Amino acid sequence: MQLKSKPKTNNKISSNKVDDLILKRKGGGSIIDHHPLFSNDGETLYVVWKQFIRAYSTQTGDFVKELEPASNKIIGIVLSPDSFDTIIGCTDNAELVYWNCHNSLITIKTKLLIPDNTNIKIKTFHLIHYTTFKGKILCNAVVSSLIKKNEEMILRVELFDLKLGNKNLSKDIENFREDYCIDIIGNYGENLIAIAQNSFLYLMSPMHKLKVIRHKTGRNITCIAGHPEEECVATGDTSGRVLVWRNISQLNPNRATYHWHTLPVAQIVFSKSGGYMYSGGGECVLVKWLLSNPQNKSFLPRLPAPIRYLTIASENIYVAVSTLDNGIIIVNPQRKITAVIQNFTWGVASTPKSLFPAGLIIDPRTNSVVLNSRTGHVQFYNTHTKSLLFNLNVTAQNLLTQERSVIIVNTEVTRIAINSEGTWMATMEERDDNISSTEVRLKFWQFNMEKQNFVLNTSIELPHEFGVSAVKFRPKSSLGDNEQFVITVGKDNKFKLWHFNDSSTNGNIEHWRCYSVGFYRNLPAIDAGFSVDGSLIGVGFGSSLTLWIPETSILKNSLSHSRYLQPITRVEFSKQEYCHLVVTASTEHLAIWDLLSLTVKWSVLLNLTTLAADPLSIYMAAFTTDNTLFIFTPGNSEPEYVRKHVIEKDVSVLGACFIPNIQNNKENTVQWQEKSQFLFLNSEQELLTLESKSESSIALENLSVSQNVNLTSYNRIVASERISNIEKPELFMHDYMRITNKGVVEELLAVPAHTLPPMRMLCIPFIVSLMGKSSKDCTTEKYFR
Repeated sequence: MQLKSKPKTNNKISSNKVDDLILKRKGGGSIIDHHPLFSNDGETLYVVWKQFIRAYSTQTGDFVKELEPASNKIIGIVLSPDSFDTIIGCTDNAELVYWNCHNSLITIKTKLLIPDNTNIKIKTFHLIHYTTFKGKILCNAVVSSLIKKNEEMILRVELFDLKLGNKNLSKDIENFREDYCIDIIGNYGENLIAIAQNSFLYLMSPMHKLKVIRHKTGRNITCIAGHPEEECVATGDTSGRVLVWRNISQLNPNRATYHWHTLPVAQIVFSKSGGYMYSGGGECVLVKWLLSNPQNKSFLPRLPAPIRYLTIASENIYVAVSTLDNGIIIVNPQRKITAVIQNFTWGVASTPKSLFPAGLIIDPRTNSVVLNSRTGHVQFYNTHTKSLLFNLNVTAQNLLTQERSVIIVNTEVTRIAINSEGTWMATMEERDDNISSTEVRLKFWQFNMEKQNFVLNTSIELPHEFGVSAVKFRPKSSLGDNEQFVITVGKDNKFKLWHFNDSSTNGNIEHWRCYSVGFYRNLPAIDAGFSVDGSLIGVGFGSSLTLWIPETSILKNSLSHSRYLQPITRVEFSKQEYCHLVVTASTEHLAIWDLLSLTVKWSVLLNLTTLAADPLSIYMAAFTTDNTLFIFTPGNSEPEYVRKHVIEKDVSVLGACFIPNIQNNKENTVQWQEKSQFLFLNSEQELLTLESKSESSIALENLSVSQNVNLTSYNRIVASERISNIEKPELFMHDYMRITNKGVVEELLAVPAHTLPPMRMLCIPFIVSLMGKSSKDCTTEKYFR
C-alpha cells in the first residue's frame, strides 16, 4: 500500500527506482542455540549461529574470526576424528560440511543420501564409533529427524558414512515429539545411542543394527548425557534429580540418585575421564559432582542467568556454560570464571515480545544503540564496531530465580530515554506479579565524565499508577532556552512534566522534580513528543492529538478526525523544512497533521507496528504487521522506499531506529541513509539493516592464519616473518610496511581485525600501491605468512 492522500496520484513506485538493498546483520543473534565446541587445545571456542561458525578466545572472550558460512542452518559441529584441525558440521538439509580451522574455509561437502530428504529437517548430529559383525571398525554420522506419518510423529535415527554419505543403518520409533534429547555413550569404544522422551529412556546399539532397549524412569526426562568411557548414562528430570544409570543394556540397570536442584535439570556433562560431572538449571548455579560420592559436590553460584548448555574441553581444562541471557562463561576446574563471551545480551522472558520492551534508543555521545540487556540492565551496543560498550545495572536487584510451580517476576526496565547531548538518561522500571501492588520507578541518570558511566541522580517511586507507556526528553532549543524537561505518559490517563532543579533549597543537591500534570477528558494516553524546538508538546489522548505549552501546561489545541477513531499509539514531530508537521499513528492508520492549518495533510490506512524517525533528516520509517517497510517524509505522500516482507513471516519486528553515520555516506545509493543508517531488531534478537550491494561486498571475514600463529586479533594482522638487509631509507615512510603510499596500510591497521575484508579483496589494492610507488631508490621488505 502506498502512502498517498489523492486518488489520482500514481500508486506505484517509479520504475527507475531499483531496489538493490541487501538485508545484513549488524549485530545480535543467539550464540546459545547449539552446543559450542572447544578446539583440541582448548584455546578456542567455536559457536554456531544459523549458518555461521564464530571463533572466540577462551582466555579473553574476544571474537577471533568467522568461518566460511554454510549454505543452510548448522545444527551441530564436532571435531574430526582424523584431524583435530578440521571441524565437521551438519546442516538441517542433511549436508556434512568440513572446515579447515586455520584458513576458515570449507574444504569438503558431502550430501547425506536420504531418499525423501526434501521433507526432512535434521534435528541433531553426532559421531559414533562401533564395530560391525564382520569386525570392521567404523565412525559414522548419527542424525535424527522427526517425520510425520499417518498423523503421527516418528523419530528416525540414521547412520551415514562420513566420506560418501551412504546410509548404513536406520531405525524408526513411533510417538515422538519435538522435545526429545539424544546423546552418545562411550561403552568402552562400542558406542551406544541414548534417547530420552517423556519418562522413557531408549538405547540403541549400532553393533546390533540399532536394536532398541527401553527403560521407564517414572518422571519426565529433561536432559541426557552419555558417559565418555563406560556403559553409563545420566538423565535429569523435572523434579531436579540426576539419575546415573549403569549396566543399561540389562533389563534392570543400576541407578544412583544425585539430587540438589529444585528446578528441572537443564543440562549435564561428564568430564573427559568420567570421574565427575557438571549439572545446571534454572537456579543459576553450576554444580560439580563426584560420581563415586554423591554427597561430595561443589558449586559456582550466582550466574547471570539460568543454564542452557554445558560443554567441556579436552583434558578438562575448561567448562563452557551457556546461559539464557545469550552469554557463554568459561570456567576452569577450580570453578573460577576465566572469560565471558557476550556481545549482545537479553533478559530471560517467556516470550520474545517482552525481551526488549524499551525498544531501540540512540546515545548521541557514543553513537551507540541503547536497549534492554539481561534482566534489570540496559546495554550500550556500538553497531559501527559491533561491540558491547557496557551494561548498566538499572534496578540494582539480584535476579530472582524461579521456584517449582511458582512464577517469580523480576523488575524489568520498560522505557529508556536519553537527551540530545547524551548527558542525561531516564529509565522506567516496573514489576507487576498480579498479587502485590505494582512497582513503578522513574530514575534519572547523569553521565559522569570521570567514571565514564551513568550515575543515578534521582529516583522517584510511583510516578504514575499502573505503569508508564512513554518517556521523552525535550530537545535542545536553538532559541537559547535549554531548560531540561522530561515528559512521561502514564497508564493512569495522565502525563507529567519533570524539570531539573539545579538550584535546590536542600543544600547543593541538584535533582529532578515534578513540574506539572496534564490530562484530557479522562481519555487514555499512550505516547507523546516534543516539537523540534521544544516549544510544543503533542500528547495522544484516545484518538485526539492534544497540543500543550511545556512551561505553562496550557492546552492550545485538540485535533481529531472522524475517520480515525483508533487510539493514537505514536506521536512524532517532523524536522527541518517539515517542522510544522506532526505524525500520528495507530494500529490501523498513519496521519500527518499540519500545525499551521490544523488539518490533516495526508493519511493512509496501515496496520502499523513500529515507527522511527531519523534525528538528522526528514525521513521516517514504518513497519506493518506483514513486515513491510515504508520509508517516507511527512511532506510527501509518495514513499521514498518500499520493501515487502523484509523478514520471514514467523519473525516480527520489535523496534527500529536511525543511527547517525560517523561521516556522511555520500556513496550510498539511497539518499535516505546518507546521514543515518536504518536499524531494526527482530524477534530472533538480530540487529538488521539494509545496505547496498557495494557496501555489503565487504563482509565480516578475516585473514587466513598459518598453523603456528596464535588466534589473537593482533597476530592476525602482523606478519609471521620479516626479512631485511637494508637500512630504513627515509623517515617519512610508514614505520611498519616501509612504503610511501600509506593509505592502504593505514586502512589495514586502523580497523579491528574481525572487520577486515577477505584476502582476495586486500591483495589487489595493496600490490597496486606498491607498484605505483616503486623506484630504484625505494626499498621494500619481504613478508611471509
